[in-house]
Amino acid sequence: MPDGSQETDLYIRQDKFHQQFAADVPESTTGVMAVTQRPVTSAALAEGASEAAWKSIPSWVLVATQDRNIPAEVQRFMAERAKAHVVEVQSSHAASVSHPEEVAEVIEQAARSVR
Repeated sequence: MPDGSQETDLYIRQDKFHQQFAADVPESTTGVMAVTQRPVTSAALAEGASEAAWKSIPSWVLVATQDRNIPAEVQRFMAERAKAHVVEVQSSHAASVSHPEEVAEVIEQAARSVR
């Protein structure tokens, strides 16, 4: 870390990446994704927010129903709590790779709402 502290980088094991993160993406693609994945630090997963933006800003959520990292029930709970506009897609965690059209449509819906 820049301040000299130590932090643990977390990765998905390369041999588990396809099934865990992107089971609906071709293995030829997930092989590249596995070796180029960026780590997340354990501190980032535990860090709290100073203020929840969803309390004052409209939200859109794409629930990936086949996600093995964040269960669909948890995604739905967070979306409901945020009073979000929800779109569900039968996808792994890597929805932007396996379902780019649906992801783009959710982004476009959100963008059109603030015009």
